[in-house]
Amino acid sequence: MPGNVEYLTSNEINALLSAIDDTRDLAIVLLFLNTGIFLNELVSLKTDSINWEKKILAVAGNRGREIQLNDQLFEALAKWSKVRVNTQITALFTTTKGAVNALSARTVDHLIRKYAAQAGIDKKVNAKMLRHTFAARLCREEVSIDRAAAILGITDAESISRYIKAAKEPPKVNLVPEEVDTRPVLVKFLTKLFPTKPKIAKPLTGIKGAILPSPTEVAFGREGVIEDIRGHLKKGQSVLLTGQVGIGKTHLLKNIAGSFGATTFYFSSPSPMRDLLKQLHEKLNCPGDKLNGRSSSKEIVGQIVSALEAPKTILIIDNLDSLKASDIETFLTLLEKFTILGAVEEPKPKLKSVWWKFKRIDLKPLSEEAAKELIRYLTQNLSITDYEMLETRILSLSNHLPVAIVDMIHQVSHRPVVNKEVIRDVYHEAGVYFRDWTPVIIILWGMVIAFRFVALGMHSFEGYILAGFGTALLATVRVFMFKMK
Repeated sequence: MPGNVEYLTSNEINALLSAIDDTRDLAIVLLFLNTGIFLNELVSLKTDSINWEKKILAVAGNRGREIQLNDQLFEALAKWSKVRVNTQITALFTTTKGAVNALSARTVDHLIRKYAAQAGIDKKVNAKMLRHTFAARLCREEVSIDRAAAILGITDAESISRYIKAAKEPPKVNLVPEEVDTRPVLVKFLTKLFPTKPKIAKPLTGIKGAILPSPTEVAFGREGVIEDIRGHLKKGQSVLLTGQVGIGKTHLLKNIAGSFGATTFYFSSPSPMRDLLKQLHEKLNCPGDKLNGRSSSKEIVGQIVSALEAPKTILIIDNLDSLKASDIETFLTLLEKFTILGAVEEPKPKLKSVWWKFKRIDLKPLSEEAAKELIRYLTQNLSITDYEMLETRILSLSNHLPVAIVDMIHQVSHRPVVNKEVIRDVYHEAGVYFRDWTPVIIILWGMVIAFRFVALGMHSFEGYILAGFGTALLATVRVFMFKMK
C-alpha cells in the first residue's frame, strides 16, 4: 500500500452519493464506503452472500469474514436485489444493459470515476480510495486495532498504522472547479476540431455543501452545561447526561473528550463490556501478560486497576442505556477507580444501583438564539434565496434539536441554489414526535370543564367533583405527555 492514504471528506462523500441515480451503482458505492471491501471481493459476491435475516454479508476468499450491514447499506442492497434480473448467473452485481453478465472490476472502477467526475471531485476517485475512506473513518472512531483489521480483512500491522496516521491528519481539501464541461466526449472532440461557439459549461456553485459541525470545535448553546460538567469532573464527581434522541449528547461528549487532555478516553458504548475493557487496557498501556481470547473481564479489570497511575483518569462512555445487568458489577468497579461521564436517554430502573452514583444533568433543546447560530454556521457555504424562510422552517420542524437541524440542512446541502421550492420540501419528524402537546391537552380539557360548569350551574356539587377529577386528570396527562415525548 502506498505511503500516503488519500480518502474522501464528508462533503465529498455526500456529493458523490448525490450524483448517483442508479440503484445498482448506489449499492456498490455504499458497499465500499460502509464495509471497506476489496474490489475483487465485491465482484466475487454471490446472491447468497447476504443473510437477509441477520443483516450479515459473508465475504469469501483468503480474507474470508462476516460483516454486519448497517441500515443504509442493507436498504440499498435490498432495493438492488428487487430490481436485479432473475438469471442463472449467481453474481450479486450484474450488468443492466444487453446480455446479463457478472459485473467486472474494470466496469466498477469506471462507474466510480464517472460519478466522481459528475460530482466535481478533483481527485482520482476509485474503489481503493473508497476503501481508504472507510478505513480512515474506522480509525477515527477509535475502533480497536484487532477489530479494525478483522473488518478490513488485513493482517499487515503496517497497513493499519498507515490508516491510523491518515485518520489523524486532515484530508486534502477538495478543489471544486468553477465550471465543468458536461458535454459528451464526441461533442468535445468536434468542438476542438471546429472551435465555433463552444457550449458554455454550467457553474458548480452548489457542490461545496454544508459545513459539518466538528465536536472538537463547536458546541452551540452548551457553554454553561460544559462548564458545569467540567467542574464536576475536576472534583472527581461522575456525571450522567440525560436527554431525548437528537439532543446532541454524543456531540457534547466528544467535545468534552477533546478538551480534557491525554487522561480522557472516549468509548461509544459499554457493550460488549469485554471490548471496552480491552480498549481501555490498550490505551493505558497496561504492563503484564498480553491479553488473549480467554482473558475474563475480571482479569482485565485487575490488570487495569493495578496499572492505573493517574488518579484523575476520566472515562467518557456514550449509550449507557445498553449496559447489561450482567456487567453491573464490572462497571461499578470501574466507577470506583475512574471518574465517568456517561449519557443515556432515560435512566432504566433496573440499573438504579448504578445511576445514584452519578450527578445527573438533563440536556434541554437549544435556545432559539443558539439554534439560529447553529443554522448560520451550517449554511454559510450555501446559496440561499430566502434565508429567513429556511431558518423559520427549520426552527419550526426541528423543535430546536441540534441533530434534527443538521439533518435538515443536509437535505438541501448539495443544491446549486436553495430556493423557495427546495425549502418547502425540507422536513423532519422531530417537529411531530418531539413537540410538547401538553398545553393543547390542558386547554382542551379546560374548555370541557368550563362547559360542564356552565351546563350544571356554578352551585352544583357535581361540578366541584368534576373540577377535582379534571385537575387530577390534567396533572396525569401532563406527566405522561412528557414521558411520551
